[in-house]
Amino acid sequence: MQRQKANEIFHVGEDLAAKFLANKGYAIVARNFRASTGEIDIIAIQEDTLVFVEVKTRSKHSIRQAMMNVSFTKRKRITLTAQRYVIQHPECVKSRIRFDLVIVLYFCHTDSYKLEHLEDAFLPEL
Repeated sequence: MQRQKANEIFHVGEDLAAKFLANKGYAIVARNFRASTGEIDIIAIQEDTLVFVEVKTRSKHSIRQAMMNVSFTKRKRITLTAQRYVIQHPECVKSRIRFDLVIVLYFCHTDSYKLEHLEDAFLPEL
């Protein structure tokens, strides 16, 4: 049952992140884009920027810890997967590409969520 609840929180976190970004004016063009190199949670367009978004949902309330969980290896996978997306969808390429992080904190005592959006959270790892 514990694993099921964690899995539900994870999916709710991604849904909340997508709604949050859409409410900020982002056009969501893909969710859970997969390639042999990895997965990108959300791909969106904001004005002239193609944005690749990693979502971290946590029940431990440490933004710093969530940021640390986006390791060099994870950033490299996201970068390679973003390159695959751009090759497959050249029509989505804008003048700028950015990598963001949305941290979704879950508070079990109130069954509520708080979102933190970090634009330009990391540079591509080439």
